[in-house]
Amino acid sequence: MRWLVIIVALFAAIVLGLIGYFAYINIAYVDTLHARVDGAIVQGRVVDLPPQVGDAVAEGEELATLESASAATGPSQAARVLAPIRAPVSGIVTDIATAADDIVSPGQLMLTLVDPGKVWVTANIHESRIPQVQIGQSVRITVRTRTLRRRFWGRVEQIGRATTLALPDRGRNADISTPSLAEVPIRISLDSVGRELYPGMTADVRIRLNPRFFANSAREY
Repeated sequence: MRWLVIIVALFAAIVLGLIGYFAYINIAYVDTLHARVDGAIVQGRVVDLPPQVGDAVAEGEELATLESASAATGPSQAARVLAPIRAPVSGIVTDIATAADDIVSPGQLMLTLVDPGKVWVTANIHESRIPQVQIGQSVRITVRTRTLRRRFWGRVEQIGRATTLALPDRGRNADISTPSLAEVPIRISLDSVGRELYPGMTADVRIRLNPRFFANSAREY
């Protein structure tokens, strides 16, 4: 009986100690798991933006100049700092989203630079035809614009593992009752394009199937 009283007393002491500890923590501190590390975000003013849409630029070439304030000398004596923005790769300027005297922040899009030698074609193939498509198959790509109708050749490089109905940009509530819209995206590498193709152009694609497919289809019928 005596041991039982001792055990109960010890258990009560532990419980009271824990209650007191957590009560103290709750009174003396404020805890949160919703926190992140941030830094000073410095905005800048576009002083100079010489490139024009269609201009070819080389890697390392200066694309723009930003003027920002440096707090190194104190807020009341902030120095003006000029920072050059250089091209990360050689390419063609296809779009300019800012102009001189605009205020820009880190991560803001200023212009779009495209390397015309590194383009590919993305095509959607109906789910009923995707079993016939294989990596390495020859592809004819036809591009039509107001002034251009050219054919290029390439090969199937990647085949998607989900239909367009399941991809994130269609949303989780995509209509799954319309199988006629279910397509699988594929990526086609181009043999040689020069500087005639740009991202965003539409194209007609024709994939040359493996002749063995026709033999297998004939046996099935």
